[in-house]
Amino acid sequence: MPTTKLTNLLSLSLAIIVCAIPVKSAESESMKACPTGSDSHECEISVVNPHPACIESERVIDTLKHMASLLAKGDFEAYSEYLADGCTTFDEKTHKLIAGKEAVIADLKKRLYSAAPDGREPVLTLTIEEPYAKVSGDVAVVTFKAVKELGGAHPDREVVHATDVFVKHGDKWQKLHFRGKWKKVS
Repeated sequence: MPTTKLTNLLSLSLAIIVCAIPVKSAESESMKACPTGSDSHECEISVVNPHPACIESERVIDTLKHMASLLAKGDFEAYSEYLADGCTTFDEKTHKLIAGKEAVIADLKKRLYSAAPDGREPVLTLTIEEPYAKVSGDVAVVTFKAVKELGGAHPDREVVHATDVFVKHGDKWQKLHFRGKWKKVS
């Protein structure tokens, strides 16, 4: 994707974020991706109180949830099918843009190694709270808060306020960009 097109797409995404303030629903909807049992080590994924702006934005939120469940299972091959070829993410620690599907997957593997079900600090639950998705043509922007609970020798809780940009290729939504910084919470 040419640089000017990517810049225009990111500018459009930021404009959508600024203009797209979700209206809170009185009801809370929770969707579970993978149930946990007493002897199961799978991460429980839930989406609480989603705010789809239309039917298509509901598909984007479903894609986000599915991608989270693939990461929780460590299925990077299937996860990569939901990444656009020119996808990017911003590394908040180094303040550098990570570009390209292979580089994004390598960064995810590095960061999630200890969070795998058999890792030192497995993710026990991941809750995506109030995702709001706004679709404009073949571009969608999703803003959300996510909370993950880690197990292992040093249980912890982390939170992120994130923005995802998706593009539609055919009938499939693919992630183009992620921005967010996980922080420990008490």
